[in-house]
Amino acid sequence: MRRSRVHAVNVVLSAVCMGLGGGAYAGLLPARMGILPLFPFLSAALLYGGAWWIQRFPSHVSMPNQTAYDALSEEDQQKVNARMLPLFYWSVTPWIACGIVSFLFPAPAVVLVVALVLASIANVGMTIRFLSKANRKLSELQEARQDRPR
Repeated sequence: MRRSRVHAVNVVLSAVCMGLGGGAYAGLLPARMGILPLFPFLSAALLYGGAWWIQRFPSHVSMPNQTAYDALSEEDQQKVNARMLPLFYWSVTPWIACGIVSFLFPAPAVVLVVALVLASIANVGMTIRFLSKANRKLSELQEARQDRPR
């Protein structure tokens, strides 16, 4: 349920961003030239690609406690990664919102800088939250593995 909600939010924001971008390039809205209009879509592609990568190759994930993570089975590594996936999906949201702001307020650079700073702060907060969840899951799985009789 939660994963479908984040995808729906990202699809709606992407559609709004594409609509504003199309309006800007058609001359209906003032356009900010350069790579900035492509930035939200590039960041979305990279973050969704990162989510796909850690689902496909769980052994390539770098964790704060790497030795404990490497000692887990691939199934348990997938459980830890499931705690990090929302980070990738929700991180797309502030960057697309930043792209929308760049289309709506093309002239004042201060608005764009504030939007970029707020998106960065939101992303850092989400990173801390989701990585701490993943680290807790890693500790739980490591303790459960040690408690099992051999």
